[in-house]
Amino acid sequence: MTVAGTLENSLTAVYNGAYSGIYKPYGEIMRTSFRLAFTLIELLVVIAIIAILVGLLVPAVQKVREAASRMSCSNNMKQLGLALHGYHDSRGEFPMSRRGFKNIVMPEAAQRSWVPDTLPFIEQGAILAAFNLNENWWIDNAASNNDTLAKSQIKLLKCPSTPNPDRLQEKVEVVPPNKVGACTDYFAVEGIAVSFNTNAGIASINPLTGSRQGVMAPWSAAVDPRPTSRIGDILDGSSNTILIGENAGREDVYRDGKLMSKAVANAAAPNCARARGGAWASNDNAFEIGQAVNWCGGGAVPGLPPLPLKINKSNEWGYLFHSLHSGGVNLLFADGSVRFTSENSQARTLGILVTKAGGEVVPE
Repeated sequence: MTVAGTLENSLTAVYNGAYSGIYKPYGEIMRTSFRLAFTLIELLVVIAIIAILVGLLVPAVQKVREAASRMSCSNNMKQLGLALHGYHDSRGEFPMSRRGFKNIVMPEAAQRSWVPDTLPFIEQGAILAAFNLNENWWIDNAASNNDTLAKSQIKLLKCPSTPNPDRLQEKVEVVPPNKVGACTDYFAVEGIAVSFNTNAGIASINPLTGSRQGVMAPWSAAVDPRPTSRIGDILDGSSNTILIGENAGREDVYRDGKLMSKAVANAAAPNCARARGGAWASNDNAFEIGQAVNWCGGGAVPGLPPLPLKINKSNEWGYLFHSLHSGGVNLLFADGSVRFTSENSQARTLGILVTKAGGEVVPE
C-alpha cells in the first residue's frame, strides 16, 4: 500500500470514530454534557469542614483576645502603682484608702475614696482641679461640682475584660440626692477583717493572728487619729504586700463566675441587688477582705456570698478578689509589680499578702 493510501485510511478511521477515546466528530462533541456544579453530598462535606475550622478558630481568637485584655488590665494597675508611688514621693505617705465623715473642724475628711488623690499622676489633673476635696463626693451645689465630676469615665480605672465598662453606680437614697458615679474595677485593700479566719475556713486550723492592717488605711470617724502609711511601715516587705486588687463588675452582682443580677441599688426594692462600692470616687470602694455581706439582705440574689473564701467566687463588698479573667486576678503589690494570681490560691496565703506587718512567712 502506498503512503498516500495509508494516510487516507487513517483519516477515514478517525472520521468513523476508530479513535473515539481521543477524537470525536463535531456533532458528538456538541452533544456531550459537562458537570459544572457540586453534588449535594459534596456541598454538605464542604460546609462541615468549614464548621469544624470555625469551631477550632473561635476559641483560639477568644483566648488571644482575653490574653490581650488581661495584659491591658495589668498595665492599668501598673500605672496606678506608679501614681500611688508618685503621691508617696510628693507627700511622704500613701493616700488614705477612704475618708468617711465631714465636719466643720475637719472638712478634708469629706467622704471619698483614694482615687482623687491619684488623678494628677494618671493624667487626670483637670478633674482634681475642679473637684472639691472638702465636700462629699456625690454633692453638687454652689461650692461643689463633685457629682458631675464623679460620673467621668476614666479608662485606666476599668478592666477591659469586664462587660459594660461604662456602667454607673446609682444608689438610691431616702433623702436625695442619690449617689451616682462612674465605676472602677480596682479597689484599695485595707487588710483582713475580723471575720477572715472564720470565712476562710482556717479559724481552728492555723489562723492568722498578726496585725490585720493593710497598706492604705481609712479615716472613718472624727474620734480616730489621722492615719498615715509610709513605705517604711510595710514590715513584711513591699514585694510581699498587696496594695490594690481587682474587684470587677461592681455594682452588678457576680457569684461563681456568673452575673447573678444587674445592680438595683435600692434597699426598699424587692429586686434589690448590689455589689456595693462601684464608683471610683466612693468611700465604699475600699474594704478589708474576708467578709460575707449581702447589702440587700435578700432581694434578687438571696443568701450570703459562697464560703469558704475563694478568688472569683463573688464581687460583693468585703469578700475577696474578683475578675472576669479566666483562672485568676491581677494584683498590684506595694513594690509596683503586678502579678496574675491563680483563683486556686489559698485564702490564708492571700491574707498573709494583704497585711503589711503580720509577720507571717509567705508560702512558696
